[in-house]
Amino acid sequence: MDARKARLCDIVRETGAKTIHYLYDFGDSWDHVIKLEKWFQNTTTEGLPFLLEAAGRCPPEDVGGAPGYAEYLAAISDPGHPEHEHMRLWGPERFDPNVVDRKALEAAVKALSDTWIPRRRATRTK
Repeated sequence: MDARKARLCDIVRETGAKTIHYLYDFGDSWDHVIKLEKWFQNTTTEGLPFLLEAAGRCPPEDVGGAPGYAEYLAAISDPGHPEHEHMRLWGPERFDPNVVDRKALEAAVKALSDTWIPRRRATRTK
């Protein structure tokens, strides 16, 4: 499915899936697993989505998937690593995988909420 056009609630309703795999960046193969824990019937979608919790920082773009990210973290944390200086200059300044910019994440999620428009059901007129 095209992620730009799919809504998670529609995927769950149409397929009955309780676990969804979302592949981000075919080159780096970031596989995200989304698990439905509970479904609430007749719940308003106003103000959704919203950020419940965040842990860790997203890896830099084009870091090379999980293996590349592990190598990147090893290199930037060890001044003696042969790729330390190169990786430190390549990636974001003062990258710390444990620091979460909650305000930035909340703003990004709020932007999704502000721009999300529910699909309207087609109605027939006689």
